Amino acid sequence: MISILDKNSKINEHKSSLNITYPRTVNIIFGNYPYPEVLHNLIVEIKNNVKEHMNGYTNVKGGMTEWGHFVDNPLFKNFFAHLINKHQITHGDIFQFFYEKFILQDVWGNEIKKGDSLEYHTHPCYHGIFYLTKGCDLILPELNLKISPEPGDYYIFPPHILHGFEPVKEEETRYSLIFNILENKQFEFSKKLRTLNEKNS
Repeated sequence: MISILDKNSKINEHKSSLNITYPRTVNIIFGNYPYPEVLHNLIVEIKNNVKEHMNGYTNVKGGMTEWGHFVDNPLFKNFFAHLINKHQITHGDIFQFFYEKFILQDVWGNEIKKGDSLEYHTHPCYHGIFYLTKGCDLILPELNLKISPEPGDYYIFPPHILHGFEPVKEEETRYSLIFNILENKQFEFSKKLRTLNEKNS
């Protein structure tokens, strides 16, 4: 669930995304993946692959798998195919011909326990969070938003959105998958080459 921190801001709501203006306009894509057995199996995979040397190594002050652990995971691939199918009409700039235009460079799991936190930070690329359990309240201060995730919820943010959360006070352990979507430089090169050929023909 997305809630407004300051009720004076403007939000234009759609079925699967939000346009937020506070103070700049960005689009957040969201939805729910309603397959509890898949969420359970992904949680087990994270539990079995949390690496001690990753704890505190990044902005995540909690448990993490290796960066690319889930890139080729069949359950994650099925989830991402669901994203492409669901959002390719409304967000064709990202999801139409996705694998020609973009690559999933990093897909990792987080295990967040009491006392863990997420330092406020940004990503230079599209960035997604797939919540396998109820999540910690994620604060997006620049956008005046708080996200309170439920199991199966996912959110995809454009580049350079500040986000994080304070140390967790609850006893429940939280699990999520994080993924970075990077531009495929080969696609950009091919597009420029096609444009050049069209001009010369």
